[in-house]
Amino acid sequence: MRPACLSLLSLLAVTAGTADAEDARPNVVLIVADDLGYSDTGSFGGEIRTPNLDALADQGIRLTNFHAAPTCGPTRAMLLTGVDHHRAGLASNADALIRLPELRGRPGYEGHLNRQVVTFARLLQDSGYRTYMTGKWDLGKEPGFLPTDRGFDRYFGIADGGASHFADAIGNSRPQARAAYFDGDQRLEQLPADFYSSTTYVDRLLGFVEGGDRKEPFFAYLAFTAPHWPLQVPDDWIDRYAGAYDAGWHAIREARVAKQRELGIVADDAPAAPQNRAVPDWGSLSPARRAVELKRMELHAAMIELMDREIGRFLAAAGQGQRETIVIFLSDNGAEANAVDRLPDNEYWIPATFDNRLDNMGRQGSYVWLGVGWGHAAVTPLRLYKSYPAEGGIRTPAIVYSSNGRFEPSIRADLVTVMDIAPTILDLAGATHPGAKYGDRDVLPMNGRSALDYLENRTRTVHGDEPIGWELYGNRALIRGAWKVSLTWPPEGDGRWQLFNLARDPGETEDLSASRPDLLEELRHAWNDYAEANGVAIFDEDLGYGRYP
Repeated sequence: MRPACLSLLSLLAVTAGTADAEDARPNVVLIVADDLGYSDTGSFGGEIRTPNLDALADQGIRLTNFHAAPTCGPTRAMLLTGVDHHRAGLASNADALIRLPELRGRPGYEGHLNRQVVTFARLLQDSGYRTYMTGKWDLGKEPGFLPTDRGFDRYFGIADGGASHFADAIGNSRPQARAAYFDGDQRLEQLPADFYSSTTYVDRLLGFVEGGDRKEPFFAYLAFTAPHWPLQVPDDWIDRYAGAYDAGWHAIREARVAKQRELGIVADDAPAAPQNRAVPDWGSLSPARRAVELKRMELHAAMIELMDREIGRFLAAAGQGQRETIVIFLSDNGAEANAVDRLPDNEYWIPATFDNRLDNMGRQGSYVWLGVGWGHAAVTPLRLYKSYPAEGGIRTPAIVYSSNGRFEPSIRADLVTVMDIAPTILDLAGATHPGAKYGDRDVLPMNGRSALDYLENRTRTVHGDEPIGWELYGNRALIRGAWKVSLTWPPEGDGRWQLFNLARDPGETEDLSASRPDLLEELRHAWNDYAEANGVAIFDEDLGYGRYP
């Protein structure tokens, strides 16, 4: 039974101010959604039913200017280490490196979390925390690189980037063996018959927490694979949103913008990004295509509501006790709007392997993805989507909540990055990063900064005018204060640097490079400095990779 949001928060609030006198450090719960769009939850302007996340947002802090990486592996590397992903080993997703042999072997391009970084989970473990994880790892699946090798006492989940959400465990791209699921360090050959990702991850995480010593604080990392493709839900959830999206993606995007302005997520005078040129007018679609497109979004919404239900179930059970609970929620990147069927081999593998007839979409044995029309609606009011360092690819919803009310309920608009999570959690736990050496090995210091003073209203900013860079697949961006420069290659860009003022224009609708060439050049050089400092391989459309700083 889904707990009501008020009951969830009242259960969490029982913990306030009564922690064990010997150890008053908080429990920390980190929840990561997979490919959730900026506006997909109710508290960020969406129509999808997410009462548990909305309750956390209403009584916590909504971070409206939170930035991750454009895709999952790079984000998770920065999340766990506080170090730029180009240095931590995930300069590119591991699967992409298969197609980029010229990058393999370069420092930072190992395709797994390398030995130059130490995870904050390991540091929490060293300081007396119980550390548990379930769900998506995506940072290495060979012995020595699993969660239990990198700071987690207990682990259950998928080490790959994604797979079927059911027990068949079919991988998420190309013909291949079953996805790499692990229980601890043991690879599983078979999943329970009743396995469904969101529900099973919560079941197992609750088992870890409830089986541990309550005298010690815990860190629980709940890494959902929802709503990552293939879009799948149990049969009784498939029609949960039937009819909800019949007005089409244009109307949903407009309704979300209006709600975001009402909530204060987006300023009244901030323009939304125009409709992506690849998105056709809803009225132009044939009835057959419209039926398929509606089913995609209905499944996406159902996956998110089901995930929210499981979040509520976990917090209601794990939050009871005599200790403050800190909850941090975020998405790993923007919504997926890429043409998944055009990935290498998928053009043939998908129709040869799966049953995607309309009445089977969303069930085990189907393979459905969101697509550009709904993907663009999911990132409202932002530009582009997953894989790109445009705001729709890297700005994600984020919520921070404390059961004892240490954070004033608010909507905060200063820049916070995924690299700031590690130092913030260490700060909350009273633990520290070792600096340049951990045990007998050299490690990299964190690039991220603790946001705790910002969250507790002791400072007005986390990064000030410090420049922060991005790069993935040759696409580039840098943010400094209100200003952003970005370069995107075709088909979504023309390979030229653009300049935006994000404070006035988060949708990146007006390129100011012609009117401010001096600032454009200054920030472009700052990106070059970032690339050199982090060993970024420079991409040229004609030459490919190979010209390095």
